[in-house]
Amino acid sequence: MTGTTEVHGRLPGVGGVELFWQGRLPEGDPSGVLLVSHGIGEHSGRYDAVVDTLVPDGWAVYGLDHRGHGRSGGTRVHVRRYDDLLTDFETFRRETIARHPGVPVFLLGHSLGGQIALAYALRHQNRLDGLVLSAPALASDAVPAALVPLLSVVAKVLPTVRPVGIDTSAISSDPAVVADYDADPLVHHGRPTLALGAEIYRQMAELPVRAAELRVPLLVQHGTADRLTDPAGTRLLDERSGSADTTVLWYDGFWHEIYHEPGRATPLADLRDWLDRHRDAARPVT
Repeated sequence: MTGTTEVHGRLPGVGGVELFWQGRLPEGDPSGVLLVSHGIGEHSGRYDAVVDTLVPDGWAVYGLDHRGHGRSGGTRVHVRRYDDLLTDFETFRRETIARHPGVPVFLLGHSLGGQIALAYALRHQNRLDGLVLSAPALASDAVPAALVPLLSVVAKVLPTVRPVGIDTSAISSDPAVVADYDADPLVHHGRPTLALGAEIYRQMAELPVRAAELRVPLLVQHGTADRLTDPAGTRLLDERSGSADTTVLWYDGFWHEIYHEPGRATPLADLRDWLDRHRDAARPVT
């Protein structure tokens, strides 16, 4: 993209795990910063559609590879504690905003990254001007809620067992997107660990309840034909969100990765318009 600058670097995460981040900057000083929290198994380099949509509008877009993902260190697709992900992300946020003092900061999270983004926002609301969630992982019928405590107990004994994988064919209705995903060497093509799975399900039980605490402007985007993250979680978030500025947009027939669907222009335009409106009204955070 003409006139843009690519940047990247590494940061120390919890326990000394090395974290990789990358960003794309517009020509001239940015008028807003967007931080991206990617989904399970993938990495921050899969958001070119978002970057190409927003950078021409003056956004600096940064992404972090979560621990165990992409170019970051750590056991692949595994965490000891969910809190490590949130602490890592705060370290990343501090690094990026130090480059652009006084500029409004927004956070976009997709799938598991949407769950992480919501958990982060509930902890650090005063450090964000707005939150965007794409197909957030907030509900699943794969493990009944009553069994989540048992799953957590088993995960303490067998944390690195990898029992269940992800159906990658369900990420997009575009076969080319699926083929690119399956061929991407930075994507983890194996299964996540039981420890990470248990933490994800624990958050599914807790976050919708805590959504009443949310105060930052919120945009949620979800495809109605998503088979990987249950749209019921988005409906529950819509019902329980404490933010007076909550917008939920549904995309009829869209699969999981709405920014990689054949009709991606619509959710990308909606994302751009919402961010631009809220950037104009934002109070810069520090």
